Amino acid sequence: VSGGRVNFSVGAHVEIEGRDVILVEDILDTARTLYSLKNELLTRNPASVKIVTLLDKPSRRVVKGFAADYTGFAIDDLFVVGYGLDYAEKYRTLKYIGVLKREI
Repeated sequence: VSGGRVNFSVGAHVEIEGRDVILVEDILDTARTLYSLKNELLTRNPASVKIVTLLDKPSRRVVKGFAADYTGFAIDDLFVVGYGLDYAEKYRTLKYIGVLKREI
C-alpha cells in the first residue's frame, strides 16, 4: 500500500538537456512516482522522456490516463514476487514471477 507521497532526488550533475531519456521501472502501479519524476525531468529540457515497465497494473492507476510507452505485461491487481521483486526481502531470487498468496 502506497503512502501517497513522492520523494526523490534527481541528480543535478546529470545533464539531460537535448538527450533522450528512458525511465525503466519494474511495476507501474499508481503512477504517482513516474508521473512526478517524468514531469521533473521535462523541466530540464530533454529531447524526450520515455517509460518502459516490465509489469503494468492499470487497475491500480491513481494518475488517470498515465501509461508507459513500452510494457512487458499487463497484470491484475496481485502481489507478485520473483525475478528481482520481493516481499520482506524474500523471493527476490526466484527465476520467475509468481503471485504471493496469503494463508487464511
